Amino acid sequence: MTGKTVSRRQFLKHAGATAALLGLSEAMIPQLAKALEELAAGKPPVIWIQGQNCTGCSVSFLNSNYPGVAELVLNDLSVRYQPNVMGGTGQTAVEAIDQTLQNAAGKFVLVVEGPVPTKENGDFCTFGLGSGTKKLMGNTVPNDKPIAEWIKQLAPKAAAVIANGNCASFGGIPAANASVTGTTPVPKYISSLGGKMPPVVNVGGCPSHPDWFVGTVLEALLFLSGKGKLNLNSNNMSKTFFGQLIHENCERRASFDSGLFLEDWNQADPDMKLCMFKQGCKGPVTYADCCVRRWNSKVNWCVGANGPCHGCASPNFYKELSPLYEPLANTNFAGISTAPDVLGWVAAGATAVGVGAHYLYKQLGEKPKDTAEGGEK
Repeated sequence: MTGKTVSRRQFLKHAGATAALLGLSEAMIPQLAKALEELAAGKPPVIWIQGQNCTGCSVSFLNSNYPGVAELVLNDLSVRYQPNVMGGTGQTAVEAIDQTLQNAAGKFVLVVEGPVPTKENGDFCTFGLGSGTKKLMGNTVPNDKPIAEWIKQLAPKAAAVIANGNCASFGGIPAANASVTGTTPVPKYISSLGGKMPPVVNVGGCPSHPDWFVGTVLEALLFLSGKGKLNLNSNNMSKTFFGQLIHENCERRASFDSGLFLEDWNQADPDMKLCMFKQGCKGPVTYADCCVRRWNSKVNWCVGANGPCHGCASPNFYKELSPLYEPLANTNFAGISTAPDVLGWVAAGATAVGVGAHYLYKQLGEKPKDTAEGGEK
C-alpha cells in the first residue's frame, strides 16, 4: 500500500484532536505531535483478539472520530489482526499473527476483548487451528485453538496488553455465571501464567467508549516510547478517563442533594431531571467521565437519555451491581458530599457521606450511623 502524505498543519490538527481526547492542555500539543511522529514512523503493531465477547467494544471502536478509526488503523498504528475489520480470512489472517511474533516480538501491543473461558479445555472460545486432532461426528479433524492458548503464546512476547472493555478487564456479564465456562478476566488469567509478563492496562465500559480505548492505547504507546507515563488508578485503569465518580459531575446531582428522586417510571416528567438513584442508578459508585465526555460524538449519555447509569465501567459490574433497576444497598462510599442544608447533621465542610445512609435518611427521617470511607479499590 502506498504511503499517505499529510501536511504539517493537518498533522498538528490531528495531534490537537488527540490531545483533546486525552484531556491534555494545548501546551502539550507540540510534545504529543513529536511523539506521534516517532510512533507513526515505527507503526506500532497491534494484535486484537476476542474472547467471550459480544463484539460491542469493536463496534464502539469503529465509532471513533477524533482521530477517526481509518486514521488510527492506517496511519498511527499497524493493526495486524482484528477479526472485524481485517481483509484477510482463515489461515491468511492467522499468518499475520505468526509474522508479528517473528518480526516484532517485544514491540507489539496485544488487545484482548472479552474474558477467557478456562473450563472444558477452553473450547468455549476458539479461533484458528491448534496442535493435534480430535474426533468430531466420527471424523478426525484438527483441534481448534482456544483463546486461552493464544494468550499464553502472545502475552509474554507483547510490549503491553490492553484489556478492552469491562468483560475483558473484570469479567463483566460473562462472569455472572463463571461456574459454567470458567470465565476469567484477562489480567487475572495472565497473572496465573507466571513468569515475566508485560504491563496490563484495563479499559472499563460495556462497551468501552471509543475515546477510552483509543486514548488508553495512545497513552500506553507514549509510555512505551518513553514520551509519557501511565497514570493508572488502583484498578489499572487510566485516571484520564476513570479518575472521577460519575455522581460528582452528573447533571442530576442537584436533585440528589435536594432529595428529589424519581419514584415511578410511569409518572415521571423527563423535564424535571429527577435523580434516578431509587431506580438503580450506579453513578455513585462508578468512576468514569460519561457525563462529561458523552457518547456518539458527544451527543448524549445514559442519564441524559433518561436512563440510570448501570455502572458498566465499574469493576463490580455486572454481578455485584445487579439487579440493575434496583437501588444500591445501604453501603458507604468515599468521595460523595451532600448539601449541609439537606442533611442538618452533616458538619460543615464534610467530604464524605454514605449514599445508602443519605437514601435511608430521606426515607425514614432518621440520622444514619457514622459512615466510613469505602469505594472501589
